[in-house]
Amino acid sequence: MKKILSILLALAACFSAAAQEDAVRLFAENPDRASNNMHVYEFDPIYDTPAPKGFKPFYISHYGRHGSRYELNSTFAARAQECFPVLDSLGLLTPAGKDLWAGVEAVVAAHKGMEGSLTTHGAMEHRKLAARMAKRYPTIFKDKNREEINCFSSTNFRCIVSMINFIYSLKEQYPKKDFTFTSAERFMAYINPSLSIPRPGETPAPRAPRNYGPRQQAPTAFQPAPGEPGYDFTRFLTPIVTDVDAALKAIGNPEPFVHDICKAGGLCQLIDELDVEIYRKYFTPEELAYFWASGNDSIYRMWGGSLENGDVIRYAIRPLLMDFVEKADAAIQPESHRAADLRFGHDTSILPLFALLGIDDLQGRVFPYREAHLNGWYAFFQIPMATNIQMVFYKDKKGEVLTKILYNEKEVKLPGIEPVSGPYYSWPALKAHFIQLCEKAAEPWTRQR
Repeated sequence: MKKILSILLALAACFSAAAQEDAVRLFAENPDRASNNMHVYEFDPIYDTPAPKGFKPFYISHYGRHGSRYELNSTFAARAQECFPVLDSLGLLTPAGKDLWAGVEAVVAAHKGMEGSLTTHGAMEHRKLAARMAKRYPTIFKDKNREEINCFSSTNFRCIVSMINFIYSLKEQYPKKDFTFTSAERFMAYINPSLSIPRPGETPAPRAPRNYGPRQQAPTAFQPAPGEPGYDFTRFLTPIVTDVDAALKAIGNPEPFVHDICKAGGLCQLIDELDVEIYRKYFTPEELAYFWASGNDSIYRMWGGSLENGDVIRYAIRPLLMDFVEKADAAIQPESHRAADLRFGHDTSILPLFALLGIDDLQGRVFPYREAHLNGWYAFFQIPMATNIQMVFYKDKKGEVLTKILYNEKEVKLPGIEPVSGPYYSWPALKAHFIQLCEKAAEPWTRQR
């Protein structure tokens, strides 16, 4: 028994090491991915499995996260802004260190008065997504019997501006379409439902944040423990300060200092007008992985289908899935003139929807949230800016309706239901499956720690 346990532990260690290596490889390929759900949308090539013979698309139902935005506040680099002047006053900053300081200050300055707003890059993301949708499904948008396109947005201004850019792009190509726009508290019950649902079960204790100690305490010398995995602060500090030991005495624990620099670095990609590069100039892929992992896992805990919180998430997001069902049922009626229902909201809704559908992990797995990064669950792929789901409806001359689901424009298959062909599902069967998912999610549960 002990031998079997030893083998299992060894295998688990191998898988964890492989996952870490995979993340490092992905950051070497594109360092911006280390910013988790703040990562910009990656526009990959589009591939479509041919629909069964005789079926043509006629209606699309969509939900999109707002595009790239500014950080919600301009205090994200507070510790870095405290430490850089101290290091400079002691003559410890190298030219590279001064350049880095200027870069961090430029990122902060770009956020003043723009906190939480959509960036120009975010506007571009939605214009491009709309153009790709229109090009991919011309039969939907060219159908003169289906001129209606209904648009619903969260009341948050970055979502409304995302909607405007998306529709502006569609209207450029199809100016005769009849667009309607809605944004009101009444519709927030499904556009952005509350995830704080009082249900039976024990509330899990939140993961304790790293303890950096009081900001005002006297600085203490710090060195990473020998063999500490993932990060060597000395390596990062060496190019930017003239004396690492003196710098550590001046600022104490360097982790919050470097963390804030890393945070600022992840925001550079979101602001096209900002000519600042931090990730590629100052961080190694291994260092980015160190700061990325805990944030990645927290996202899975808060909005994904984790063992600890997935039951709450799936329960809370049922209204959104049922809205897809109700609007689709109305759109497939012969007398309907609806071409599309377009929704614009938040990551806090669309990732829970993926969890309810069982596709928040494309391998259909559920695991403890602290193991997300070890299982290849990457927020930069699962929930980047402008993340979207598209349900595309096809019908034949007999009136039979098929549906396929796109996750960030990629075809996906759902667990628990067999498709008719490829990624194409019978709509009556898929509708019944959706209702069953909602009913199951409504059952009482016991949260797991």
